[in-house]
Amino acid sequence: MKLIPTLACAAGLACCTAPALAVTAPAMPKDWDITLGVGAAMRPTFEGSDRYTATPIPLLSVRWRDMVSIGDGGLSVYWHRKRLRIGGGLTFDSGRKDHGSGGVFESGDDRLKGLGTINASLGLRGFISYRLGPANFELSATKFTGSQNDGVLASFGVSAPLPLTKRLILMPHIRASWASTDTMQTYFGVTPVQAAASMFPAFNAGSGLRDVRGGVNLIYRLNTHWFLATDTSVTQLLGDAAKSPISISNSNLMVTAMVGYHF
Repeated sequence: MKLIPTLACAAGLACCTAPALAVTAPAMPKDWDITLGVGAAMRPTFEGSDRYTATPIPLLSVRWRDMVSIGDGGLSVYWHRKRLRIGGGLTFDSGRKDHGSGGVFESGDDRLKGLGTINASLGLRGFISYRLGPANFELSATKFTGSQNDGVLASFGVSAPLPLTKRLILMPHIRASWASTDTMQTYFGVTPVQAAASMFPAFNAGSGLRDVRGGVNLIYRLNTHWFLATDTSVTQLLGDAAKSPISISNSNLMVTAMVGYHF
């Protein structure tokens, strides 16, 4: 599964939700806050794969009056007071191909043939976050509305931007995800029909913790507007996601690099 906001960006798995390669910029007295960027990522061909592929990453982050945003979490509308932020919006699960399609923004692998393609689906997302010192805690839940994936994905994450110098920012992050039976079965289950058509035995995937992901962002400000950013993260599959015959490797690495411009 790959959650893609409104950008075609996706470098990741359950996650592009990979923490965004965002820049902590000084507050500016204007309605609009915009960041554009481009880069590349090395990511698995699907969740649980032991093979990797290179993917281009466009980045678009737009915020209006710190109430409406388009970015890593999709389209969001939120209310905030001091350190508390509550909101909701729309996100997008791009699905999964059951073959290597050659598409630069698609996940897939010929070893998945017979499982069928998982179609893209829209997600309704709610979230709450609270900043305590340098750390930001966020709890979110997404209800998908697709014909195949109509389950729920919930996650809890912590990140903390730590300025090392005036130009260099280190941001460690960690996140754990829980998925409902529908979502787990869609991505990690194998029905008897799929088993007959593929290389995998039948497997029923139930709800539970799906994965834990940890990593580090490095952000370097070249000047007031331009920046360089990298992110290295590791995802460890858990529960039935790890037990699934589809999961050839339960540990996946993702490395991204980007150059961007903040208006």
